[in-house]
Amino acid sequence: MQLKKVFEPGKIGNLTIKNRLVVSAMSSHMGNPDGTPNEQVYAYLEAKAKGGWGLIFTEDLGVTVDAGSDNVVGSLWNDEQIPGWAEAVRRVHAAGGLMGAQIYHAGRERYLHAYSTYPVAPSALKEPALPYVPKALTVEEIHQLVEAFGQCARRVKECGFDCVEIHGAHGYLINQFMSPFANKRTDEYGGTLNNRMRFPLEVVAAVRAAVGEDFPVIFRFNTCDYVDGGIEIPEATVMAKMLEEAGIDALHCTQGMMSSKQTIIPPGFIASMRYSENAAAIKAAVSIPTIAVGRYNDVYMSESMLRDNKADFIVMARASLADPELPNKAKAGKIDEIIHCIGCDQGCTGETAARNRISCIANPHTCRETVYDLSKVENPKKVFIAGAGVAGLSAMQGAAERGHKVTIFESSDELGGQWLAAMTPPGKTDYASIIVTYRRFIKEYGVEVRLNTPLTKEIVENEKPDAVIVATGSNPMFLPIPGLDNREFVKTAVEVLRGRTAYGKNVVVAGGGMTGAETAVFLANQGCNVTIIEMAPEIITDAVAQPKACLFEDIKKYGIKVYTNTKLTKVGEGTVYAEEYGEPIEFKRIDMLVNAMGVRSNNTLAAELADCGCKVVSVGDASTAKNGYKNIREGFDAGNSI
Repeated sequence: MQLKKVFEPGKIGNLTIKNRLVVSAMSSHMGNPDGTPNEQVYAYLEAKAKGGWGLIFTEDLGVTVDAGSDNVVGSLWNDEQIPGWAEAVRRVHAAGGLMGAQIYHAGRERYLHAYSTYPVAPSALKEPALPYVPKALTVEEIHQLVEAFGQCARRVKECGFDCVEIHGAHGYLINQFMSPFANKRTDEYGGTLNNRMRFPLEVVAAVRAAVGEDFPVIFRFNTCDYVDGGIEIPEATVMAKMLEEAGIDALHCTQGMMSSKQTIIPPGFIASMRYSENAAAIKAAVSIPTIAVGRYNDVYMSESMLRDNKADFIVMARASLADPELPNKAKAGKIDEIIHCIGCDQGCTGETAARNRISCIANPHTCRETVYDLSKVENPKKVFIAGAGVAGLSAMQGAAERGHKVTIFESSDELGGQWLAAMTPPGKTDYASIIVTYRRFIKEYGVEVRLNTPLTKEIVENEKPDAVIVATGSNPMFLPIPGLDNREFVKTAVEVLRGRTAYGKNVVVAGGGMTGAETAVFLANQGCNVTIIEMAPEIITDAVAQPKACLFEDIKKYGIKVYTNTKLTKVGEGTVYAEEYGEPIEFKRIDMLVNAMGVRSNNTLAAELADCGCKVVSVGDASTAKNGYKNIREGFDAGNSI
């Protein structure tokens, strides 16, 4: 497919945008405590501008001191914050990009103790995903917030931004007024569609008055809340018409709220372009430009949407984290060099949910633009890497891109290690693209790969590398439980996912972490009757919110039985014995038990090399057992620091 539409210029109001690829607002958690940007934020935004994106938005900026979902997000509620954001705009413009500011108020979707004030909402109604009831706004307080949006928009224009976007989606305050799911008022701000739209339309009017008729104003809104009793597409089309007539220059069509957050930032479990018809419905209802968002992780998807006239611009936000250079590479015909978002949500929303800076599993450079030294070393070193799983491959990237002479030793006949099992369950197909990228790096940097060759002390002593990175991974944990060593009946998750064993109809999975849950869903998808047993009170506690929600949906869809507070005590022939809350329970006529109870580090090599006279570093599971995201980060750090 030729990429034509994505590189056609487009217009929003009087703003001409060089292409149709947009980076929407994403919380970075990299800025200053006062909500202003710093050098790391500047470099992060600048990289996207240099990468060729048509329009780049800030992270969502709070319109009052307590408007943010937490106290580490950006804000523009004070004139003293103008110089910092003006510098961000200057840097983006100098790099060839355009920059929009998204302004918002989180309402009831905020951490309770993020600020000294109490959370507010249209109604004193709890957000299901949060543990407190917010305070209902008075009419006077509503008017004050309308004024706050207007004043924030005035600052946006003074900073030199190219447009302003009002965030009226994702369960934040404006969406709370719009949605019958959250708005239960009986005054002029609730009860009817017209009343529910009063606050957003007053905000639009205040913003327009502050920025003038010629300044582009975009409204981001939910085409569907994806909760029972919320906004759905037919009503959203009416709202779109009302917003168009109020003078909005473009509509940013999104979906979801905290209770359905997997639809906001869809993980790989949700099909790419799942919400394309939502955007198309709005596009057909209005004459102003529309922006589509929702897991467009390939530029060909964007091209198709534009050709089909389903949207005027396409957001590829997480794709821009995976590869800030995506537009430039696509325009130059270097499609195979694009690093793809895999939909894991671990480095992006997983990190920000933990109040850490944003990152990306597919691209260690992202959001570390001022951290890593990527220059070529003056004196390249000989670096050996033991293990070709993702930790070892990431270490290879970190060392090889700086010019070191790298050799990978792998005991098996393939690259990827346990990642090859991790990418097998439904919804994780895109994980394969990481291995594709590493294969390209191996070729690009001239890395030597020795398959079927475990690294040994003898090899190190004979060939004398300057550094060894041990990435030998981990092995499944087999606890001293009677019968668990029956390897005819007991299989590991890796054996199941890699097709190394047959399995019958009835299966018990011991271990309810993400690995166990994904393996259970895989087996259920293959037609098995599956039961999960887990010692802890809950399952999937090691997953970030969006994939976790999707896994629970799949568990429900496939009728997978789940027993928590249940301890495996014995494995018999066709019978699995356990204790549920201390009481004996048996699972009979079982064809296979899958051991997904964790792993132990596999690392005897580091100790063997202690006296070899070279630097030895252990990474990934060989260091400590952890998830793939952390293993990749640890591997890259080790390779880059040599």
